[in-house]
Amino acid sequence: MRRLLLVSVLLGFFSCNSILSKDIVAGENYTEIEVTDGGTIVGEVKYMGDPAVLSLNLPGAWELPGISKTVSEKLVVNKINKGLRYTVVSITGITKGKKREIPFIHPIIDQQRNTYIPRVTAISAGTTVDILNGDEELHTIHTRSVRNQPFNHGMAYKQRIPKRFDYPETIKLFCDIHKDSYAWIIILEHPYFAVTDNHGYFQICDIPPGVYTIKTWHEELGNLEKEVTVKPKEITHVEFTYSQD
Repeated sequence: MRRLLLVSVLLGFFSCNSILSKDIVAGENYTEIEVTDGGTIVGEVKYMGDPAVLSLNLPGAWELPGISKTVSEKLVVNKINKGLRYTVVSITGITKGKKREIPFIHPIIDQQRNTYIPRVTAISAGTTVDILNGDEELHTIHTRSVRNQPFNHGMAYKQRIPKRFDYPETIKLFCDIHKDSYAWIIILEHPYFAVTDNHGYFQICDIPPGVYTIKTWHEELGNLEKEVTVKPKEITHVEFTYSQD
């Protein structure tokens, strides 16, 4: 499995380093520059505790068995390698780097079987997210944000509502009708972040060489930090492990 991961990382590394940018001010604390010798951070986030009570092990990115109606997705741990899904990994305090990529095709948060999919969405400030209702019943989408405009809308079946998020913040999105249905939207000022996949893997590429602090965020387990040195056009591996206290 590690061999497959290395191959995919190498392919991603070369594709990431083909993206260049120009000197443009992206925000109050982040400046876009041309990055020609960037490095890549790849790694994994693991959970070494007992997830028996809280976990829901999803076999595929969009597969939700009937049990998902009653089991929490707070702690989704891969049974094979203990990889932890839905962890946001980001570089903290980075002030300059590649251009923020605002996707032309909006990220989607869907509501299916009273469950938000995906559970966690990480975006750069200025990104618009499309929120959908895939259930044949009424839902609401409700936020209590501080920096971004809060909202509370009813959602009919197959309705789509676009929402733009302009300021860095962690936002909880929930349904007033189904109290256990909620998701997280993490907005960052810069583009150096990733959300771990089903195996707990992540990749952050095109990073200017230097020493950085890498931080994880998990809704149930909190934060971890590590210092990482990024070298020009090299891949640096880092591993985070949450343990059960």
